[in-house]
Amino acid sequence: MSAQPATIPVVIVEDEPVLREELAFQLGHMGFAVDAFENASQLYRYLAASSTPLVVLDIGLDGEDGLSVCQYLRTHDSRIGIVFVTARALRDQRIEGLEAGADAYLVKPIDIDELALILRRLAERASWPAVERRAAPEDRPLWRLDESEHELLAPNGGKCALTLTEMRLLRALIGSVSQTCSYAQLGVALGTHPDELDKHRIEVIVSRLRSKITRSTGLVAPLRTDRSLGYRWG
Repeated sequence: MSAQPATIPVVIVEDEPVLREELAFQLGHMGFAVDAFENASQLYRYLAASSTPLVVLDIGLDGEDGLSVCQYLRTHDSRIGIVFVTARALRDQRIEGLEAGADAYLVKPIDIDELALILRRLAERASWPAVERRAAPEDRPLWRLDESEHELLAPNGGKCALTLTEMRLLRALIGSVSQTCSYAQLGVALGTHPDELDKHRIEVIVSRLRSKITRSTGLVAPLRTDRSLGYRWG
């Protein structure tokens, strides 16, 4: 049996939960081995025991900001690849980010393919040894709903207890695997009349559910956002 291709480790530091989970999920499916954190303190604790060739970094973090983190990382490891992903789009802000030591500066919303290409080039530059490839999506055990127990069963054997609202939402999403469920479809699944559709309520439910699944199972759920359209599973 031939050896599987290797992946490249990357760390994401982003304090907005939905974006952090989206970036981690998409880069994971593009072949990267991803660890994601919400602030500098979590990143530093990780780096005390591990190392990484690549960091995707927001600037507007709670506590120590991304510019300070970037300067620290660059001072301690000249090989590390640092990419800012931020909402700060002004020319002077971009220059400030690059002067802090970043290799690239992308403004939100970003093109995930562009980010992936930059990360691969930075890893090649550093000649960083890759790690064993994670299983391709088709090789992985599936997420499953246990309707009798009101639980989501994760591929690693973990379980997430669900409310009735969360069950209804996941039933609609998993039943339409890899296809987008519109806000209207999800509203109907939740028992909402079409004339009373509340997109914000659905967004709040999804955001909380993502965090809950990760806390309960240790995995990032494949619950993806299709901007302005709705959500899809897979």
